[in-house]
Amino acid sequence: MMLQMRRFACLGASAFDLGIFQQAVWLLAQRTSPFVTLRGMNIFADHFTPILYLFTPFYRLWEHPFWLFLGQTMALAIGAIPIYRLTLHETAKPWAAALIVVGYFFHPATFTMLLFDFHPVVLSVPFVLWAMYAIERGLSKPFFIAICGGVLCKEEIAFILASLSAYGAIVKRCRWAWLGLLVNLAWLWFSMKLMALLSGVERSAYLSLYAQWGQTPAEIIWGILTHPVKVLKAMVADEYPLLLLSPLAFLPLWSADILAFGLPTYLLLVLSDRPAMHHLGYHYSALIMPWLMFASILAWKRLLQFGNALSPKLWRRWQVVIAIAWIVCLLFGAFRYGFPIIRYHNAYALSAEQSTAIVAFLNRFIPPDASVSAPTQLVPPLAHRHRIYLLPNPFYPLLWGPSVEAIRQQKEVQSYPLTTQQLHYQMRLKPIDFIVLKAQTNYLPLSMEAYDKLALDILTCPDYGVIAIKGDVIILRRKANFYRGLNLLGIDEIKPKSQLQQTIRQIWLNLRISNSLSYASYPKKFIEKPKT
Repeated sequence: MMLQMRRFACLGASAFDLGIFQQAVWLLAQRTSPFVTLRGMNIFADHFTPILYLFTPFYRLWEHPFWLFLGQTMALAIGAIPIYRLTLHETAKPWAAALIVVGYFFHPATFTMLLFDFHPVVLSVPFVLWAMYAIERGLSKPFFIAICGGVLCKEEIAFILASLSAYGAIVKRCRWAWLGLLVNLAWLWFSMKLMALLSGVERSAYLSLYAQWGQTPAEIIWGILTHPVKVLKAMVADEYPLLLLSPLAFLPLWSADILAFGLPTYLLLVLSDRPAMHHLGYHYSALIMPWLMFASILAWKRLLQFGNALSPKLWRRWQVVIAIAWIVCLLFGAFRYGFPIIRYHNAYALSAEQSTAIVAFLNRFIPPDASVSAPTQLVPPLAHRHRIYLLPNPFYPLLWGPSVEAIRQQKEVQSYPLTTQQLHYQMRLKPIDFIVLKAQTNYLPLSMEAYDKLALDILTCPDYGVIAIKGDVIILRRKANFYRGLNLLGIDEIKPKSQLQQTIRQIWLNLRISNSLSYASYPKKFIEKPKT
């Protein structure tokens, strides 16, 4: 929780995805349509996550992503309860239950998913774990209560719970589990249809992530079934299975019957052509972690039962061996894989002094009801408004809207093909109140070269003028005096167009290579009064 708050406060978070959910929950709290301008679509058309309504009362008290961070942190913490209770029921050993809970918390997939902004799918973890506890114990009412909560977190949770229902019906012989299977499949169909309706497209663009297998759900399933060798290669193509299993001492493999029902969830991740879906450090691990913990619990049970045939002395040694192997693998995984991921997610975080100064600077000059376009690093502190865009949106749409192309653009950095004249035309056609630029920042979704070109084209647009500069952060306002803005940049005389572009380019490059730790030493070049 503290790491999440620090990352946000130090501007280490990003528009995708914290900014998206900040704006969505803020709009829901305002009782307006949750059309998220960062994504270019209704939030429930992107993913069906009605659990977001849970945060709206808190957002009315205090508009801050603290509530989002608190929610997903509490969700993962609550997940320890069904893990402990199920382990205690299966093994009758409190020490084993405690060790498995520790394994759940210290698995690098668990604690690192909290650091990548906020995602409603993380909230599903305790619901799925409670459903697993209920299905193993044969408790129908808790099971249906759990699936009612789980499916509200994201549409694909119904797919996972359908697999779990199949396990309950086939392996545990629970007749009511067949009803659970039908309910989850019906919810999955309903949510996909509703998402398509809200987005105005025939089917979800996220199906394009599996385009190598087919175009429609039926074609994708058939493509997977008819290419078993290709599927097997995808399952072991990278280190993902090793990263998932090694911190748990590979014990889940002792529960192959459980993993067989978790296999569809694993395929959902590894058969996608989005790399983040089969790497640690992202929220996608929330889909597979409950299966791994469920399999680990039953593996512990079987290993302990295996030791019952040993003498008391050997039995005690056997327990110690299992516990030591579990702890060693867990600690190795946490340090070897977890901490590099933490550093990765904090790569763009600034010092507390820098970030506080930048946020105060933005709030001083940008009114809360103004429309803004900003780089991804500066979107979260500006996200609570009706119109907030990730540069180069809305002038040049990227990662925007319900199209397949928008999904494909998320896979890699993008170029910026507009000429200066074309961008200036789009800036007049789609006016935004304020544009914020930062020379040293996370350039996504653009490459560094494309971002530099965009910034130079924006700075030479006469429809916008620079009103304030602090460090490497520049604020431009629509219809502000363009030539006063040039004075702020250090250009004191009118120059020919080509020479002006070259001068601005040099100023911008100087900002980009300057020492980012010296914000306090920059003079306050304010020419216009701040908002009142």
